[in-house]
Parts: sequence; structure tokens; C-alpha cells
Amino acid sequence: MKKILLFIGFFVFSSCISSSQEIPKVIDNKIYFLDGKTQIQIGDRDMYHIFSKQNRLVYISEQQKPNYGEYQIVFFDFLGKKIAQPDIVTGEMSFIFAENAERILLGQRAMLTRQNKSYLYDLDGNLINLLIHDYETKHIGITEDEKYFWFVANKMRPLNSGEKPFLPNWTHTPYNHIMVFDANTGVFLKIIQQTKQILVLK
Repeated sequence: MKKILLFIGFFVFSSCISSSQEIPKVIDNKIYFLDGKTQIQIGDRDMYHIFSKQNRLVYISEQQKPNYGEYQIVFFDFLGKKIAQPDIVTGEMSFIFAENAERILLGQRAMLTRQNKSYLYDLDGNLINLLIHDYETKHIGITEDEKYFWFVANKMRPLNSGEKPFLPNWTHTPYNHIMVFDANTGVFLKIIQQTKQILVLK
């Protein structure tokens, strides 16, 4: 019985070691792929994300320009094979790596350069959809269940009858203009108007 338990323990331990070796390694700002040859030196402004269950590593390099950036996204498998390299995207981006939804969102926050298109990719580098939202987008996020993306912008609206102004003598009040999109397809779903200054989305 002890031999069986030792064998099971050794098998589990070996499985843990082997599984930990099945994804690319990052050592001293360099990514080492499993083929033993392909490497990437991580730039100061670059980022990457490993989708361990999907055999994908996504690398995003950034070139900073006045008032905006240029972003190149590249999709690799764990052996270092390049799966896809879409066109360069410009603006000021937030990145959301959705593990369960198997999606990557390049979310646009480029108010200075007046851009309002965000890019939704699958893990093979296919552009699923362009998400068109407010130019004044200030926050971008995803719900905990990874079903919906949300984009928040500041807007103003006239005061309703009997409504107190945000500041004295104001005839309009600020509110959060929230646009909600399906995380799988990128399809626009609805708009939420939230007058509270504290934004809470789940």
C-alpha cells in the first residue's frame, strides 16, 4: 500500500513539474519559448500575457509618440511559432486579457487625438469586432464573469425637475455615460446613465 501511495505521490509531483514546464519562461526581461530557440527581449514599454490553457502568448510592443502610442500585437504558440500579427494600432490603449472569454481587448482612451474605436481579438489574432464608443472614454473594464465590456465617459445633461445641481448655479449635472458590449462578439448592447460620482460595475 505504501508503494502505491509513493507512486501516486511521485506521479502527481512529476505532473506538476512537467505542467509548469509547458509554458514559456520569463527570465531577466526575456521570454524563452519551448522550442529552445525563439526568444523575445521585453522592451521597457512592452507587455505580454500568457494564456496557459490555450497555448498562446500575446506580446504587445509600444512606440511612444507625441500624445499617442503605436501598438503592435503579436500572437505566438508556446513553441514560438508566430500565429498572427495584425496591423499596428494607434491611440492610447488599455488592455484587457479575458481568460475565460478567450478574448483580448485593445481599449481606446485617446481623448487627445479624438479616437473612439477599440479592437477585439480572439487568441488566433482574428479581429472579431470594432467597438465604437464615446470619444471621452475615461475607464474601460470587464465584468467579473467576463461576459461584458464597459466603457465609461463623462457627460453632462440638463437638471431634472427638482434635482439639486452638482455645484451652485449649475443648470446641468455631470454623469457617467456607460456603454456595454458583449465580450464574446463585441456587439453593442446598451447604455447606462449613472449620476453617482463613484462608479461601481460588476
